[in-house]
Amino acid sequence: MNNYIQIYNNVISNDYCDELREKFDSFPFNQDVEQGPMSFTQINLNSHPEWNEDVKKLSYFFTKSIEQYKQDCAIMPEMWPKDYAFEEFRIKRYLANGKDHFGPHVDAVSKETAIRFLVFFLYLDDNDKGETAFPQLGLASPCKKGSLLMFPPLWPWLHAGNRPIDKSKYIVGSYLHYQA
Repeated sequence: MNNYIQIYNNVISNDYCDELREKFDSFPFNQDVEQGPMSFTQINLNSHPEWNEDVKKLSYFFTKSIEQYKQDCAIMPEMWPKDYAFEEFRIKRYLANGKDHFGPHVDAVSKETAIRFLVFFLYLDDNDKGETAFPQLGLASPCKKGSLLMFPPLWPWLHAGNRPIDKSKYIVGSYLHYQA
């Protein structure tokens, strides 16, 4: 893509995508989120010991992708923070043909969220709709199983999670944070 928006295909295997979706659907501690421009169901993986191994695996894949992102975006060492950490990993499910979506927004809009400097969306299934759209840029990231979308969370990257049509959409999301 462009504008510091990158997509990496086959970051995790199809089998691991299926495993994460199935585990999500059978997990008893899902949280429904409905407020303002968003409606979906999620699990904060870091809050449940049953997901510890998945958090480790996902951290590995995301960390590997960070190096590729820095190279692809020609980010020089002086442009990248020396100390950073991941925000908690969340799996989100957006039900098909329903109300679930995440309207246009940015992810760093307050003093509390200003610590975020890079977004990670890992798609866990192919989906004809439900793409992540960047309306001001005329771009959209397709929902492709095992692909990872990365971009900055600030106002030039207004984005939306469109409604899935034929089947539910699943993503793993996180952010990189500035650290002191």
